[in-house]
Amino acid sequence: MATLPATSFLISTKLPAREWTFIRMTAEIAIVLIILVAAVGLFATERLPVDLVAMLVMSVLILSGIITATEGIAGFSNPATVTVGAMFILSAGLFKTGAVNFLGEWLARLARRSFWLVLIALMLSVGALSAFINNTAAVAVLLPVVLGVARETGVGASRLLMPLSFASMFGGVCTLIGTSTNILVSAVAEQHGLHAIGMFEFTPFGIVVFAVGTVYMLTVGVRLIPDRRTSADPARSFRINDYLTDIQLLPDSVSVGWRLSESPLVRELNVVVSEISRDGEHVALPPPDTILLAGDVLRVRASAEKIKRLERRVGVRLRSGLRSRDTKAFVTDGDDDGETVLVEAVLAPHTTLQGKTIKELRFYHAFNAVVLAIRHSGKLLRGNLNHTKLHAGDALLLEIKHDHLNEL
Repeated sequence: MATLPATSFLISTKLPAREWTFIRMTAEIAIVLIILVAAVGLFATERLPVDLVAMLVMSVLILSGIITATEGIAGFSNPATVTVGAMFILSAGLFKTGAVNFLGEWLARLARRSFWLVLIALMLSVGALSAFINNTAAVAVLLPVVLGVARETGVGASRLLMPLSFASMFGGVCTLIGTSTNILVSAVAEQHGLHAIGMFEFTPFGIVVFAVGTVYMLTVGVRLIPDRRTSADPARSFRINDYLTDIQLLPDSVSVGWRLSESPLVRELNVVVSEISRDGEHVALPPPDTILLAGDVLRVRASAEKIKRLERRVGVRLRSGLRSRDTKAFVTDGDDDGETVLVEAVLAPHTTLQGKTIKELRFYHAFNAVVLAIRHSGKLLRGNLNHTKLHAGDALLLEIKHDHLNEL
């Protein structure tokens, strides 16, 4: 009988302990789910850089006590992390040495002969390359090459980009280093006392996957891909024709006598002047210190709302919209080095321009080019570009003199 109170006491003390453990685990799960949802939201909206979001997730998990500081930073010394980083270095080396450019020229020559020939060559070469460098890095390096081939040959970019993506995944499963997932699984297996996965242990099965996937893509998959062709005219692709207009400065204009960059017209309306016509001479991309004179005709880029404000402005006469003759003079083939051309430039991964605005970069002074429009994550930006932050993958519509093209 003397043991009953003790037994009852033990049961009563264990029960709250179990309940407390259950409550603690529920709180931890809730915190992790909240962090996960927040991280996915930030990744999707790109309000913060991806690497900053990842560091914030790690910091919150450590501060909340869900993981220890040692566990939080253990990934930086993980062989999988180091190996993936080395693969990106290898990819950058291939790009810097010109090996990728050689591949692009070869693919362009094949594309002029036959679409199917270049498609087969693209999938085989990308698959082989992805087996020995990270498949994500392979796609990032070859993306501008494939876009260039599509533009030169007139083939819809989508019909080459999708095979590029799938071929990189097929090739990535052929070796240990082909994809970061393989490296991670090998590292986890080794941590649990199992043998590390060999370099070519995946190869027999990977070759089968690559062969079947390639045959399917060539026979069925490519026929299911919509042929989305972009306009050969960059201005039409970015839909800026309706936002370019000519204005003439009258003698009573307050901007007469001012430097271009300091003139009320530019400062108050935030318009971009891409050309000045004076006494029959045309000055493309006029320097910021150009003095404005009465009678000058300025070609400006502005939103529809700002163009309406220009119509009401004293001392400014809005001329008719661009005629076809004017457009041809503006979007020239670049035979004359003094003429300007419209080019579309895509920011490469890990570019030094990442996170900086047009104004911070002093883009005109750095590249002798004017940014007319930006395409970011499928959205077309045309207004107030000076304060728009640039990101890798952004497509910029630039007006630049032909003799400055090599500076890009």
